[in-house]
Amino acid sequence: MAEIIFGKISEIEKDKLNVKRFGRKKIAVVFYQDNYYAFKDACTHVDVPLSEGRLCDKIVECTRHGAKFDITTGQVLSAPAITNLETYKVKVENDEIKIEVN
Repeated sequence: MAEIIFGKISEIEKDKLNVKRFGRKKIAVVFYQDNYYAFKDACTHVDVPLSEGRLCDKIVECTRHGAKFDITTGQVLSAPAITNLETYKVKVENDEIKIEVN
């Protein structure tokens, strides 16, 4: 496991998809109901950025075919996707958001 610094708390827009690239991975972070959630910014059905989709409460919807995912668990909620999102553990230390990645 590696730990990366996503950014400062002050840089995160609440209830929005905040995305940064780390090497070949794009990671999305969402602040939702007093918690930070992180996941790979890619639909598991077709490799399309979920950051181009819609976020409604804790559900993100892919723009390509309408697959929906729960950002708090990564669980797929609707077809055509059948695989859950890759999620990451988030830690907040001081003013920094840190993410554990493989």
